[in-house]
Order: sequence, then C-alpha cells, then structure tokens
Amino acid sequence: MNTGTGKQVAGIPNSVWIIALVLIAWVFYAGIATGGFNYPIQRMPWSILVPGMAVFSFVHSVVMLGHQRASLLLLLCTVLAFASEYIGESTGTIFGPYFYTDVLGPKILGRIPVLIPFAWYMMFYPSYVVTNLLAEGHPVAQGKGTAWILWISAFSALVMTAWDLTMDPIMSFNPCATGTTSCLPPVLDEAVVGHPAWVWTNGGAYFGVPYSNYRGWLLTAFVVFTAYRLIERRLIHAPWPGGLSKVLVVLPVLAYGSMAFIDAWLGNPKVENVHLIAPFAMGIPFLFAAFILFARSSLPFWPHRKP
Repeated sequence: MNTGTGKQVAGIPNSVWIIALVLIAWVFYAGIATGGFNYPIQRMPWSILVPGMAVFSFVHSVVMLGHQRASLLLLLCTVLAFASEYIGESTGTIFGPYFYTDVLGPKILGRIPVLIPFAWYMMFYPSYVVTNLLAEGHPVAQGKGTAWILWISAFSALVMTAWDLTMDPIMSFNPCATGTTSCLPPVLDEAVVGHPAWVWTNGGAYFGVPYSNYRGWLLTAFVVFTAYRLIERRLIHAPWPGGLSKVLVVLPVLAYGSMAFIDAWLGNPKVENVHLIAPFAMGIPFLFAAFILFARSSLPFWPHRKP
C-alpha cells in the first residue's frame, strides 16, 4: 500500500508531521520544565474526569464496535476491576496493602469508591484502541487465534498500566507518616495533592507506591483484556455508518494522549520528577498509534453514510 511520496505521508505534507511532533514535544517539555500547574489546580478532580471519560468511552465504543461488544467491555471491565480492587483492598494481596480515604466519595460495600471501576473502564477502551493500532494497524482487533489474543492482551496491559506510573504517585501522595492519615484535615479535597485518594499502608519504593501495585495492575488488565478479546471474536462487529473513519477513531487515541498531557502538567513539587514519566510511558504509544492511524491505515478520513 502506497502511503505517501517523498514529501508527503498519507497525503499530509511532511512539514505538517514535523510541526505537529515539535508542538507535542514542546507541550510535554513545558510541563516537565515548569513542574506543571502548582496552583490553583493541582490535579484533575476525578468526580469530573471519570464520569465524562467513561461516558465518552462507552458512546464511542458503541459507534465503533456495536452495542454488543461495547456493552461486554463495559460489563467485564467494571465487574472484574471491582472484584480485583475489593479482594486487593480487603486482603492486601494483588496490589499490596492499601485503603481508600473518603476523597473519591461513596463506597461500594464500604470499601471501594463507586468511581473506581469506571476509572478503570475509562482507560481500558482507549488502551484497547491504541494497542490494536500499534499491533495490528487497525482500531478493532483482527487476530482471532488464542495465542495472538494472549500476546496482544499482555501488550494491552502494558499500555494500560503506563497510565498508573504517573497517576498513582499523584493520587496517593500522603504527607503523613507512612500508612496513616492523622495529619490530614477532617474534610479532604480531591483536587489537592496531599489529600490522598488512597493510602499505601507500608509505603513503597516508587514515589511511595509499592512495586506490587504494578504487578496487580498488569494482572488485572491482562485478565480483563483476555476475557474480553476471547469473547469479542464470537460477537458480530456492527459499527455505525462512518464509525471506522479516521476522524472518529482518533478520538480515543487523543483521550489516551490527553491523560499523558494531564499527568505531565498537573501535579505538585512535593512529588518530584513524576512529570518525566508520562511523555515516555504514554506519549510514545500515543504518537505511534496516531501516526499509524493517519499514515498507514486505509480507513476513510471522513465518515460516510455507507461503510
């Protein structure tokens, strides 16, 4: 497939690609160099971010995958993520010993905030699309063999877990003694770094987070992706007309990239150097997925009434 001439890629002048890359790199660099916004917004309130991103992910997945596959992903992700969180928080296994504060609002069974399963889901779908583009050059899974599904599910888990490399240190930053909340005010604000959404009982070597947390993330994400992909191949792919156009497919890719930008910009000097992580852990998958979509994919650019 011919994707471009010596001066163009996918019909887009090379100068445009270069300018876009420079602008993206500059935005990441500015966030790193300045330390991000230290005031008045120190981190994005989850009560705003999670519902908005979760609704976007579901609506977009219905358009691109069809209601059966979209509903399956929502159900599997929220149920299995909640189960993993509940077992992990109750027993200290899976992620390591931790507990949730009241920052994220009401809790299910008194332990896991209602927002948490949907927080997992809001990043599962963008990670699914990004991984498919990177591994298969298409936003929807193409491979149906079990071995391939296991491999791409492991890859998906890595792309998903990259988000937590920056998110967890910011959301769990605790100025009190390790494992305690005694120094915190009675009312906690989700937008303030230093009001932790959860507390690691024994702390950890990675910005106060134990390495076991990432083992738990990889395991949980792998299980969800594997379960979904194994069932997905048996369901009809029924996208809406125009649902597989580039201008629509790029939206979850941009959603994934936006989380990298947020992690690079929002934070606090008390959590030093965490801004360095997102541009590499999430920025690289984001850039390559976007490039593959626009430069290598044969999908139409604009939606059409007929596929």
